[in-house]
Amino acid sequence: MRLSPLFTIRSIIIAAVYTAVTVMLGYLSYGELQFRVSDAMMILPLVRGIGLEAVVGLTIGGFLGNLTSPFIPWDWLFGPLANLAASLLVYLVGRTGLNTYIKVAASTLLAALAISVIVGYELTAIYGLPWLTTVYIFVSEVVVIGVIGGLVYRSLKVFFK
Repeated sequence: MRLSPLFTIRSIIIAAVYTAVTVMLGYLSYGELQFRVSDAMMILPLVRGIGLEAVVGLTIGGFLGNLTSPFIPWDWLFGPLANLAASLLVYLVGRTGLNTYIKVAASTLLAALAISVIVGYELTAIYGLPWLTTVYIFVSEVVVIGVIGGLVYRSLKVFFK
């Protein structure tokens, strides 16, 4: 499969924005009570026309954004893995014939679940944080992806039909 220049450029832009927002918000993006605003971009694979570019960009952004994490080196592995799983699930939901609102709700819940399970495992099994950490991450991801991401999706849907 040959990647088009547009695919590559879009993936790079998505990775750069995800990385910049993650790093700019610093410790808000990491840890037990994280509120990773950049994860609002997890809704991007729903948008027709940039779905796979978003999966690639969010996965790369998950790695680059975690270069400044206090949980290195494990965040370099688990962060991109969580983003890959979440964005692929969102991409797959986007390819169904479901109603738009159901797509956004299902994508939000599946992405939040994937991220909270993978990152929650990392923080509890490797760093010894309590298992309740997974619940905290899930709740924050639902808010970020569902509310902020939902607004992002609604705005971008107009441009990519």
